[in-house]
Amino acid sequence: MSGYSLKRREFIQVLMSLPLGYAVGCAAERRSPVQESLGKLVLALGPWPADDRERAEEFVGRFLAAEHIVGLYLPESNAVIRRLARRFPDGAMALMELNMAALPAEEREFALQFVQQLYSLVEVRFYVSNEPRWGECLGERTRYVQAPG
Repeated sequence: MSGYSLKRREFIQVLMSLPLGYAVGCAAERRSPVQESLGKLVLALGPWPADDRERAEEFVGRFLAAEHIVGLYLPESNAVIRRLARRFPDGAMALMELNMAALPAEEREFALQFVQQLYSLVEVRFYVSNEPRWGECLGERTRYVQAPG
């Protein structure tokens, strides 16, 4: 074999390894401790029960990727977010009750603001009202003309 063939083969091997390296690099994306704390707050203060963890985790990923939403809280609220997240056990989901009187004023204000913002998001409102996901068709066409209950 000539030197030209070897170089060409080496080049093709490098090209073939690039997509795999790119995919591994994207999968290894790490979140900062503040983002982890914010994700923990979304799970704890959001409406998802423990049996719907997969859907909740999907939402957390999209929530943290939405810079226009997360940017409202970062970086000036970093310490507050981390302190508030430490108050909840790991894996806590859809807490039914939160004693706001026990929280310091700064954390209380942040928690109220955060919950208000979270529940104002379309996907969360659809989930709470048992509507299908955005873009999915209703199972029953007459749903909107029936009395609730």
